[in-house]
Amino acid sequence: MKTIFKLSYALALSAFLWTTAAGQSLKGLPKSETFAVEISGVLCGYAESKITTTQVDGQEFLVLKRNILAKLSALGGGVDMTIQNKFLFDPETDKPVSIEHVVATSAEIYTYTKFENGKAFFTDSRNGEFREIELDEDVIVENSVSYPHLMKDFIKGKDSEKSYRVFDDMKGLVATKSYRLLGKEVLELNGEKWQTTLLEEVNREVGTTTKLWLNDANSELLKLEVAGRLIYLADESVKKDIQTVDMESMLFARVNKMIPNIPDISYMKVEASILSGGEWITQENLNFPGQKFSGTVTNNLIEGVFEIEPFRYRGENAPSFPPSFTDESLKRYLGQEKLIESDNPVLIAEAKKITSGSENSWDAAVRLSKWVSDNIRGAVPGGTSAINTYNTREGECGSHSRLLTAFCRAVGIPARLSVGCMYTPYLGGSFGQHAWTEVYMGDAGWVAVDATAREFDFVDAGHIRLGEAASFNPKAMKILEYKMGSGEVADLVPKELAKYIGKYLFEEKNSIFEILYRDGSLAVNIPGSQVLALYPPDEKGIMYPKLTREINFSFNEDLYGNIAKMKLQQVFLLPKKSEPESIDENVPEELRTLLGVYLFPQPQSEFEVFYKDGMLAFNNPLANQVIKLPHQNDEGVWIDESKSKEIEFVKDGDGSVIRMIISINLYMPKQTEI
Repeated sequence: MKTIFKLSYALALSAFLWTTAAGQSLKGLPKSETFAVEISGVLCGYAESKITTTQVDGQEFLVLKRNILAKLSALGGGVDMTIQNKFLFDPETDKPVSIEHVVATSAEIYTYTKFENGKAFFTDSRNGEFREIELDEDVIVENSVSYPHLMKDFIKGKDSEKSYRVFDDMKGLVATKSYRLLGKEVLELNGEKWQTTLLEEVNREVGTTTKLWLNDANSELLKLEVAGRLIYLADESVKKDIQTVDMESMLFARVNKMIPNIPDISYMKVEASILSGGEWITQENLNFPGQKFSGTVTNNLIEGVFEIEPFRYRGENAPSFPPSFTDESLKRYLGQEKLIESDNPVLIAEAKKITSGSENSWDAAVRLSKWVSDNIRGAVPGGTSAINTYNTREGECGSHSRLLTAFCRAVGIPARLSVGCMYTPYLGGSFGQHAWTEVYMGDAGWVAVDATAREFDFVDAGHIRLGEAASFNPKAMKILEYKMGSGEVADLVPKELAKYIGKYLFEEKNSIFEILYRDGSLAVNIPGSQVLALYPPDEKGIMYPKLTREINFSFNEDLYGNIAKMKLQQVFLLPKKSEPESIDENVPEELRTLLGVYLFPQPQSEFEVFYKDGMLAFNNPLANQVIKLPHQNDEGVWIDESKSKEIEFVKDGDGSVIRMIISINLYMPKQTEI
């Protein structure tokens, strides 16, 4: 999740200064402190900071350790995040020796920098190769503990604006930060009053504008505010008061206009106010073929009107496959990078297998896109990195997009992430933060595809692109105009689809599902949720939503050919977490590989499959019940006693079980109109 990663960047409290102001020492800072973390006004985390000493090869060093916890949720799934920062520095000079960051959600982001002789040696993977960065004398290795350079120029000095070259220890590069004096302010924190200097920091490299409250006595950072996040000095009592914050308001903007048939949106005009981060946004880079923007961009606050009308590429003059690109500007989109492990042997082998026999690079890219869409289930938290997404077979949009990007690069097709927002029927119609993929197709340039939305070879006009590493923090969104397909949609329901239209009773919840016809497509109105457009019935009579394969609908007819009942099937994928510690000798040999613990990702619940009373069974901790599986059909699918659940076990090439698929069937009688 892109917003979650940007949050980790904002919270990460980086390294100490390369040079310090005269008379100021890090040894004079508090040895232990606690900070509170708020998002959208909710106390959802804390940071603990400790300064100690350590011996390395007989030499004493100062150590700063800062551990951060933030409890977050999105789309019903927990995405708790932990950050561990460790800074080692020379106590005589206050110069940094090394900096280490570990950010963990469902995957790990790791960076390590060591400093020697005016140079930084940076790596973003454990046991990875170091990249050398020359640090000129004016480059500052900054942190958010104390700011001697800001003390000298703003607190003690008379500067009102100034820029500095700063080493970014999360990205391994030198960036420019600009500061502006906003004034003086007395803060009441942790039972004390503090005289502070308030500064505005603009970092063009990561596209953020931050407010800093610095202690006038020692330039220690007492409070920080950036993009709806607030961090401030507190005491240990905050740790028992934290609660999970729902990121929904930061990820979605309601527009109160329901458009179920999303893939058919061909044109959209949207008025928007969006605060973005992650990269520096300009008016120019919001305009490109298929998207026009008119308005203003001020410190990454985007205000104006987007018009989106993406072109549909059909593979005309596509590069050959395997391709051979020599343009130097494409080099960065062919190699591996953090979370996109295109050099991984497993991903390379799979990508080659999927694309074997492709007619050209477009055919290969579409095959890879379809594979990702068909094989990676939606889940929050997701796999995050490409290889972790491949191994777990689950992820949110960022996970889908990174895996597809890695696949394409693995077979020589330049690919990159595209980040912004997408129209969705969620919340009655809204724009939500989203990531998709762009592949380079020679003369056609960059072509967008969206494996998450099952748009294998295109993106609909509900996609607004902000950048490659941007984030989407909406202030307000409004749809001014939109068109479906060619702009002409018949209101008349096709005869072969008319019989499905009607209301269906979900008796267990006493609620009504409705099949209706809208914008040229059948759609299902899920009570209290959203309206999803449906594809026509396939050869088995199953209707799938156009955006997902995790639910499907089929229908039973009565003796007269009328629809009598609708079957809703929900599909849940649970990766195998662990094998049983021991297996009873009475367990049949063919069932032994099925036993173990399986993880239900979104509620983070463990389902144990075991053998008891002569049959297979599993526990459902969410309902506090044991589900017995006495039957197995001819296709190898296990059926529970109520015949409402179907269980499949998926094996890898070695015959080991890697996941369990639970399909739950709900039957709803069609209501007769009187």
